[in-house]
Amino acid sequence: MLQSIRAKRNLALSFKNNIALMQSLELLGQIPKEELEGASLRIGDFIEVSLPALSKDTQTLIYNVAASLIPWRKGPFKIHHLTIDSEWNSAIKYNLLESHLNLQNKIVGDIGCNNGYYMFRMLSQNPRYIVGLDPIALCKLQFDFMQFFINDKRIKFELLGIEDLPFLGISFDVLLCLGVLYHKKSPLDCIKMIYNALKQGGEAIFDSIIIPGKEAICLCPKGSYAKMKNVYFIPTLSTFINWLEQCGFKEIKHIATLKTERLEQRKTPWSNKESLEDFLDSTFKQTVEGYPAPQRAYLKARK
Repeated sequence: MLQSIRAKRNLALSFKNNIALMQSLELLGQIPKEELEGASLRIGDFIEVSLPALSKDTQTLIYNVAASLIPWRKGPFKIHHLTIDSEWNSAIKYNLLESHLNLQNKIVGDIGCNNGYYMFRMLSQNPRYIVGLDPIALCKLQFDFMQFFINDKRIKFELLGIEDLPFLGISFDVLLCLGVLYHKKSPLDCIKMIYNALKQGGEAIFDSIIIPGKEAICLCPKGSYAKMKNVYFIPTLSTFINWLEQCGFKEIKHIATLKTERLEQRKTPWSNKESLEDFLDSTFKQTVEGYPAPQRAYLKARK
């Protein structure tokens, strides 16, 4: 079953636009091996690879390949002197969550991993291995770009979605589900899949955009939310907690609720033409559709 799912997902890599990107990525194979010697990885706010032996021609090649993979939504990354300033400064979210992660020798999953920024960050805690799931071909190609230089065998990208999680056959110690639930028509089913994929005593960290209020209610946006057409349910915090409880989670901890600010999401030369400032009205208190501006709640829970 998993092989057929993978085959179907991998068909996206054969689409005309993705073939061109894969051909661009293959140019990295032209880099002389001696120029990759002495590489070192620094994990912090930037995922930074130092390559002291790079020639100027190779630096240009790396820039051209990275630029072909625009837009970069998650990051930031550095390859030698090249800085990839992604639309989201993902370090803000990861730094908030890092102290709540205990990953030493753990089996970890990152659902909706995008290009793997959080997975690369998690390597600093020395997990046994990390599996990232994301069905978007561009995300895989960006991951492959970074993994070409980092080449850490503990980390694996699967071109799969959350709905494929039950077929992996892995019992995880820790699962992250960040920026996913409000894009799903059945968030409770997704939470239950995560619960079932965890070992007994395993932990999950979730986030979701939420709306203000103490009532156990949800916003179902009509048409779009902050110009996103695939947003279906935005809960209050109490509803978000209720969802986890209904799916069997216990010891639910509210880590934080933070408003999305322009320091975290903004236009850069490496992003799309529009970003947060284009999704909100002039007051920055509402989306362009008139809904409450995005704020995210972060929850940690145990099976």
